[in-house]
Amino acid sequence: MLVALAVCGIMGMMGQGVRAIVGLKNAGSLDGSRGNSQSPFDAAYLALSFMIGAIAGILAGLVTGLDQFTTGLTLQKLLAIAASGYVGADFVENSMSLVLPKGAPAPQAPPPAPSPAPAEIAPVAPPPPVPSLAPAAADRFTAALHAVAPRVDIGKWGRPLEDAFARFDFGTDRRQAAAVGQFLVEAGDALSEVVEDLYYTHVEAVMRAFGPHFASEAEAAQFLRDPRKLANRVYANRLGNGDEASGDGYRYRGRGLIQLTGKDEYADFARSIGQTPEQASDLCETAEGAAMSGCWYLAARHGLPPADAWDIRMVTRLVNGPRMLGLAQRTAYSNAMLERLRG
Repeated sequence: MLVALAVCGIMGMMGQGVRAIVGLKNAGSLDGSRGNSQSPFDAAYLALSFMIGAIAGILAGLVTGLDQFTTGLTLQKLLAIAASGYVGADFVENSMSLVLPKGAPAPQAPPPAPSPAPAEIAPVAPPPPVPSLAPAAADRFTAALHAVAPRVDIGKWGRPLEDAFARFDFGTDRRQAAAVGQFLVEAGDALSEVVEDLYYTHVEAVMRAFGPHFASEAEAAQFLRDPRKLANRVYANRLGNGDEASGDGYRYRGRGLIQLTGKDEYADFARSIGQTPEQASDLCETAEGAAMSGCWYLAARHGLPPADAWDIRMVTRLVNGPRMLGLAQRTAYSNAMLERLRG
């Protein structure tokens, strides 16, 4: 019996391990403008995945009958257990409903839309209109946001965030709280910094931010107090932009609650909402577009699984790269928001 349980647990770990390693590998493809040239990896996240896989494998053995693993072990049976480990948390939940006694039936709620898990950012058809959060959930969210971030204009940001959450599958407390924790650092505690500020008055600041793009401080000084000229220089010929004369640098400068930067990134977001990159860049200056692009970014960069596991370090790394600036503040905002949403 113990040997059969061990075999089921090991095969479940193998299945979940494959899923975790593939997911973490894919999560490394972030925008070079954020300095994230390394593939993000978190040992705690991988260990949690192995544990989930082992539990799923053991439950699979219990559900199908452990005697099958002592009287005639076959490759087909082992692969079936590994597959249950790959499914992981979903299999655990379904299996427990078979093993544990059922209580009184509860009112059935409509199932949430399936969570997107893209291996890469790819063009998609424009989605149909998505309803906002249910009124009770929307009221709970806005009350929590006001308590955690009193400087945020709820009248301006409440409905756009609710709509973006519904559109990009942020239907759980953890996903919403993790997203808000990132937004309040990336766009400020009033969500007022949704357009990249390129107005510099001191050459030292320009050199700290964009030094490699200038031959000297004297050259950089020519770009002071001129955001358009500066953006067209420092973002030229990269991120999908044209040369300095094309104007793409300024046209596709950073915008949104998690600022999109460069024509390529705007084009990816634009395809998801059925617009052109130019239209999407203008949209991101509005509350509606800033909220949509921020939620799209987290979903497209594989930020939902670590949010579900409450791995704020991983979510932060996907947004900010290996530097993970403001991690403590992002974590504090996320935890406070989660507590309010569940209170």
